[in-house]
Parts: sequence; structure tokens; C-alpha cells
Amino acid sequence: MKNISATTKKIRVGIIGANTTNWASRSHIPALKLLPEFEITAVSTTKISSAQQAAAKFGVKHAFDNESDLVNCPDVDLVVIAVKVPYHYQLVKAAIEAGKMVYCEWPLGNGTREAEEMVTLANDKGLRTFTGLQALSLPETIYLKKVIADGLIGEVLSSNILGSGGMWADIRSEGNIYMYDPANGATMLEIPFAHTLAAYLAVLGNYQSMSTTLARRRTEVTLLTNGTKVPQLTNDQIVVSGILEAGIVSNIHYRSGISTGTNFLWEINGTKGDILVSGQLGHYQLTPITVQYAASGEKLQSLEIPTNYLTDVPEPLHQPVYGLYYTYKAVWNDIQNNTHTVPDFAQGVRMHKLLDRIKESAEEQRTITL
Repeated sequence: MKNISATTKKIRVGIIGANTTNWASRSHIPALKLLPEFEITAVSTTKISSAQQAAAKFGVKHAFDNESDLVNCPDVDLVVIAVKVPYHYQLVKAAIEAGKMVYCEWPLGNGTREAEEMVTLANDKGLRTFTGLQALSLPETIYLKKVIADGLIGEVLSSNILGSGGMWADIRSEGNIYMYDPANGATMLEIPFAHTLAAYLAVLGNYQSMSTTLARRRTEVTLLTNGTKVPQLTNDQIVVSGILEAGIVSNIHYRSGISTGTNFLWEINGTKGDILVSGQLGHYQLTPITVQYAASGEKLQSLEIPTNYLTDVPEPLHQPVYGLYYTYKAVWNDIQNNTHTVPDFAQGVRMHKLLDRIKESAEEQRTITL
């Protein structure tokens, strides 16, 4: 795969979908600004006025109103795609045809077929790719994987997650309506559930078998800006029970909206103790989380992340910048060292296929062996 030479001073980044108020401006841009290894050199939106405003606000050299100019800009090495899922394929294709490395937000494609085509396109060009499953780059995920492997709680017997999706119970603005139609590939299954599942399986191992229940309990929800009722077409209840490869009994339940009780709790139960991971929302990849540990028969205590897993930064990091900061730090290391710690497009396809198997189990009402 092509990559930037280790002698290159900076990786020059062009961001598609970067205005002054959206996801990219609240996560990708501030994270990249903290890493001297990167330089944001170009932004594009669908209007030149908003692109120029973003360029002026963030000190970026180039502003474009289309993806073609950005991906073909000679000052761009890495194209970051931070727009809605239905546009991922065409933008990834444009970046690859221009011979650029690509970081695409998750979900990678609007379904498995699009994601598979992206892998083929990138492989044909020999390009490095990155899929935005940033939960895998969190220090908490990496440390949890280590302490589990080192036997902190002995043999893992079971694990379960209870999570709230936050959305799919109401709509804050018209811009989020697309998430309520499964045809757009941005449902609760694809976003908070899949992001969390990626970290869960990285820590505990893959499924051996699974049985799934998917349900649509809310058929319409309220647009909070004006009180209008709109259709809610996606599954807003997800239950995946199964056995992981190590024999671990597993259960994950996601529900839409916000609970007055628990919104994210991940328990890992072992022969020598327990680990609890908790947060304010079921988006493990972007919510602040707390990790606790107790040896068998003891009280829970904080399980601090060792300082060697963290990086000194000039200011405290808060989500969602925190997650993207560690992701881009890992992207830099992967490019320089030709490693693959950040999920590439092929790994993104594997997650898409796993979601397909989850749907298959629910539709056929049977346990699936993987």
C-alpha cells in the first residue's frame, strides 16, 4: 500500500463536509489541530460561502464547493469524508480515483455491497484506507484488552451491555430525519450499536454463535423543533445474545432514546473479579466513560488508565475530540510504520457483514453459527 514517507513533515488533510458547526468542525478539526504531524490544507462543502467561512475560521488554505477540486488538490495527501452515509461511496470513489489516502467515517458504505466495492477500488490503486470505528483507538479499549488478556479478572465467564441510542425516539432537527429510514444506512444498529460492538469484540473476541431480536416499537417520533410527527422506520430495540469464541456468554441490548436510569453499562464478569464500564450514552466511541474494577468479594474501585496509554496535550481532551485525537495519532503511526492498528476498509466490510448476520438471525428467528 502507498503511504507517506517517514521523512514527510506533515500529512496534509482535506476534509469533505467541514463547515463551521457540523460534526467535522466539532471533532475532526479540533483533534487534528492538536497533532503537529497533520496540517488541514483544504475543506469542501456544497456551498463556497460555507467552505470559505470554515477555511477562515480554522485557518485552512483552500476552500471548495465540490469534492473533485478537493481530492485533486496537490496540497492534499489524506481525504477525510465526514458527511452523511448515502454520500460516502461517491466521495470515496472520487478520492481513490485521485490517488489519495482516505479516512471515511463509519458506516463505511450504505450497506455491504458499497463497502466491498470501496475495498476493491482502493486495492486496485494500492492506497491506504481508514474506517472511522474510532472506539478501537481509545486508550480505554486498548487497556481493557490488555488487562483481560493478562488475567486481571481471571477467565471471563460472561459479559453484557445495556445501552441507549440517544436518537430514534425524537428528532432534534430536520437534518437528522434521514437516520429514521433504514434505506439511508444510518440506523441505531449501524451507528451506536456497531461502534460499541467493534470495541466489545476487540476486547473479548469474536462471536461463535448469536441469536438476535430486532423490533420497531416506536412507529413515529416528534421533530423537536416544531412538534411535527414523522415516521420512525428503523428498529429501535436490538438484542444480540450469543457465545463468543472463548466460550464467553454475551448479551447486548440497545434501545432508542434516553433512559432515566442506565444509558450505558458494560459488565465483564470473570472468575477472579469484575470490570464495569459506564457512560452517559450508548455511543461508547464518543461519550465520556468510567472504568471500574473489583476483585471477587471486594468493592468496586476506579481502574485508572496508565499514563503510558495517554498522551500529554496542552489542554484537557473531551469527547468527541478525545476519540478522534487518539484515532488520528494511530493513523499517523500506521502510515509511518506501515502498521494496521486503525481499521481499514476491509475491516469495515467485516463489520458490515456482521451486521448483515445480525439482521439475518432476527429475520429467520434462529441462532447463527459464525
